[in-house]
Amino acid sequence: MQEDLINENVKRKIRVIGCLLLLEYLVFIISGVSFSYLYGNPFFNLGLDPTSWLFFYSHIPQFITSNLWAGILLDSGVMILLLLFIKNPLNNRATVGLFLLLLCYYVTVMGYLTHQNFQIGFVMVMIPFMFKGKKNISLAFDATRYFLLFFYFSAGVLKLYYNSLSNPEHFSHILASQFIPYYLERNTGIRTHLNLYLIHYPKVSYLLYIGSFLAEFITVIGFFTKRFDKWIALILLLFHCGIWLIMDIGAIGQISFISLLFLSNDFKNL
Repeated sequence: MQEDLINENVKRKIRVIGCLLLLEYLVFIISGVSFSYLYGNPFFNLGLDPTSWLFFYSHIPQFITSNLWAGILLDSGVMILLLLFIKNPLNNRATVGLFLLLLCYYVTVMGYLTHQNFQIGFVMVMIPFMFKGKKNISLAFDATRYFLLFFYFSAGVLKLYYNSLSNPEHFSHILASQFIPYYLERNTGIRTHLNLYLIHYPKVSYLLYIGSFLAEFITVIGFFTKRFDKWIALILLLFHCGIWLIMDIGAIGQISFISLLFLSNDFKNL
């Protein structure tokens, strides 16, 4: 009886993750970058990941973007499978289908954008729920969790590797180049004013850059204990909020993924 109660509690939390992913995909649709909006767009890049080559060589993305009905059908399929996942998060059959559709979408949109503007978190978040059996789900969750931690920790390591922390004006230079379109459009919003302030005061922008490094590097703690996973999740969410405010880089696609860390201590009760 107690085990069933714990399982229902965990399922409710997983459903919250599903709702976050549903909202993220709705943002994709509203923003005009979902399957159906890629109709008629050409491809310029196969990407570096050999996994994506299988999709392109089988002409799956090309077929999707050549047929509007295919995009609409796939968007509808993603929404239906997300609702099924929210209803029963441990139904691995629906989850496997959802994972494949999201992976196909990720590969397709990457081929169109020719740049890694999308994070892969909204695909990876499905991995723990593709398996049957409490033990398998727990192992898959741990593997996904370690990937998440490595994803951010490696970003911090790269900052050290490229010695970017030694240049106090590094971040202000990035902001100056990234916001050129805003200046050309004579944008006078809060974000532009903040951007100009950080460019004129590189010491302040440098402190923020150090903060972003610490937010990424601190995930190393998660390799040794799960005790602080909730705090790591909050730090990463705040990190993405800051990046969005300062650099106009949205966290859509990563929010549900990072939220998995809130479940770290619950998965041992599955």
